[in-house]
Amino acid sequence: MKINNNLYSLDAVDLAKKLLGKILVRNINGIEIESKIVEVEAYNGAADKANHAFGGLKSARTEPMFMEGGHVYVFLIYGMYSCFNIVCGQRK
Repeated sequence: MKINNNLYSLDAVDLAKKLLGKILVRNINGIEIESKIVEVEAYNGAADKANHAFGGLKSARTEPMFMEGGHVYVFLIYGMYSCFNIVCGQRK
């Protein structure tokens, strides 16, 4: 079942709980790839010191975090792991 876009207006903690165990599906050149979400983290916006967008400072790296809920982006951490991120929450 496809996730309703309204779900992305939730705060990070509530959305993380709902995404745990869901299946991500991607079709690349006719090949379907499915991945189960087995771990989540939640960062609550510019006030969260663990968030890359802490303090509300925008940069090329943090720009996706200021987009509308439902946008996804991937970044490399420790030079070896790809982190899949989903933007959520109400836009002010």
